[in-house]
Amino acid sequence: MTNQLNIAMVQLNQRVGDLAGNAALVKSAALDAHKAGAHIAIFPEMVLTGYPVEDLALRPSFQVASKAAIAQLAKELETEIASELICIVGYLDQVDGQPQNMVAVISGGEIKARYAKCHLPNYGVFDEFRNF
Repeated sequence: MTNQLNIAMVQLNQRVGDLAGNAALVKSAALDAHKAGAHIAIFPEMVLTGYPVEDLALRPSFQVASKAAIAQLAKELETEIASELICIVGYLDQVDGQPQNMVAVISGGEIKARYAKCHLPNYGVFDEFRNF
């Protein structure tokens, strides 16, 4: 008997700014990945907000809404697929009042870890906060 780790690399057609719709896509894809035997599902950069998020990233209200949406998504993933799947989900966070391109590690209905993207692209709105 061999130990095996199954990883689902998920590609979605998310919409920029549609936090609820994108969260629904993530939940559906996570459920599919779980049914297919995945232990970990990895989602695209900024999947929750859509990408490229451009000027929406600079709106404090959207930053706060994204943080709330990732917390809610974590709870809903627990309900729908138990705690058997680890999901790596990209979203927009707020650090010291500034937008931050982040990824959340979700397991058991909780965000277990958050990581900031360190090397942001050098185009568009992201130039404004690329040193975070």
